Amino acid sequence: MALIAHTAQALPDETLDQLRSAVAMATRPDRLGGRSPYHYTFWYALGTSPRNLVEAAVRDHLVRHIPPQVREAAAGVEWWLGRLASPYASNFEFGLHRDIGEDPRTGELRSPTLSSVMYLTDVKDGPLVVFGGDPTPDAPDREFVLPAENLYVTFPGHLWHAVGSRADVGLPEEPPAAPGPRERLTVLVNWWTYQPGDIAAEPMKQVAAAYDGSMYPELRAAGPQISS
Repeated sequence: MALIAHTAQALPDETLDQLRSAVAMATRPDRLGGRSPYHYTFWYALGTSPRNLVEAAVRDHLVRHIPPQVREAAAGVEWWLGRLASPYASNFEFGLHRDIGEDPRTGELRSPTLSSVMYLTDVKDGPLVVFGGDPTPDAPDREFVLPAENLYVTFPGHLWHAVGSRADVGLPEEPPAAPGPRERLTVLVNWWTYQPGDIAAEPMKQVAAAYDGSMYPELRAAGPQISS
């Protein structure tokens, strides 16, 4: 059974363009003051009005691309933004990891039902690597996917995963790139059956908080799909 499910052309062109532009602006290092966007996650309750472009994309498009049993059981999604510059694997400070959150009913740390990545840009490196079992370099049960514009991928939320390099997955070195920015821009979405608690263990700074527009105001766009 495949570990990673792929959906190409997951967003309409206009939505993709809006989201990519907003994420690129919101995650600029000078806008974040040296902070990493990977340290801050937000909560969107399904069935409520979206407050920004990310939540509108989840409600109107991404929800269609997940398995029905996940969609029916989900209470909401935890989302955050990703931005990496080359070399992508070296610049991803979280390294090998699993997605976890606190179950407010028990205090236990648990994983979401489904993890997912929405790619906003094409880069020929920085593959997502997902492990079916122990996350060892020579693990036979692992899969990878290279970032591709408008590609949405999902995988079981309890699996170990990482941002790797081309060498890590046995690909030849990429030829020298043309001049210009090569940021790996993503929106990351975890699908939960309950809202995880907002207690943040290091290195996280904020977990599953409500989006109020004070951070990433660039995501707030006027339009009929988004509440003010």
